[in-house]
Amino acid sequence: MTDHPIKCAVVIAAGFGSRLRDGDEDTFPKPLRKVESVPLLVRVLRCLAASGIERAAVVLGYQADQIRAALEQESSLGLSVSYVLNEQYAKSNGVSVLAARDFVGAGCVLSMADHLYSPRVVSAVLSPEFPVGSSVLGVDYDIDRCFDLDDATKVRLEGGRIVEISKTLGSYNALDSGVFRIGPSLIEALDDVYRQKGDCSLSDGVRTLSQRGEFFGSDIGSACWIDVDTPEAARHAAHLVRVLGDDLEGRVVARKDAHAPFAAVDAALWQARVKSAYTAVPDAE
Repeated sequence: MTDHPIKCAVVIAAGFGSRLRDGDEDTFPKPLRKVESVPLLVRVLRCLAASGIERAAVVLGYQADQIRAALEQESSLGLSVSYVLNEQYAKSNGVSVLAARDFVGAGCVLSMADHLYSPRVVSAVLSPEFPVGSSVLGVDYDIDRCFDLDDATKVRLEGGRIVEISKTLGSYNALDSGVFRIGPSLIEALDDVYRQKGDCSLSDGVRTLSQRGEFFGSDIGSACWIDVDTPEAARHAAHLVRVLGDDLEGRVVARKDAHAPFAAVDAALWQARVKSAYTAVPDAE
């Protein structure tokens, strides 16, 4: 069980984001790409704040000064922001996690800057059922709703623990939502891989811990998420925001006789609305 609520997060925003660019001459940083008039990174930080996170460390690399300057102009993030520079941003994303090791402490949320998600995804990884210092990945068992399955990171779980993780898995039963809870054990695992290879991906660290049975998967249920990695995904993300709202919660009006919190109210209607948003095809822009 978690003794003290986790109130900090690390957000990885250091990479090139080349797949979302409009040609080779486009150097605009991916975290500042807008979905329905709001930059991706701003949406992520606002979501974390809505989830109860009070402090975030943003790991920067490519176009670091431009991203930081843009964030410092935002007055509605809802949390305090620190910045970490990863000078090796051309390497894999695990190096960015290592750059933020001082912010991990006994545990924190880890998020990608290009994944949009409901606050309930964060709630899933922060579930008190997991031991202090645990590493937990928010996983989606509803594989059919994934917008771009070929690009998604696949996960195989047994008994609630991750057994395998890779984009190329042939046998899997869930998908990686891009939201984690991490602790010192993941930093140690990434350090070990980095010493051996001079590079490390987040998936390398997950594999290392999963081989010891130390990486858990937490079911995000019907909570919405999307990896905004291509122009097509960006259009679909905009569609999700238009249908479900900025927080991707897709709220419905509670029954007058309901005394339960939102998560338990009119579940069938809410799930139908989310499913419709996922499966509807937005008009090309």
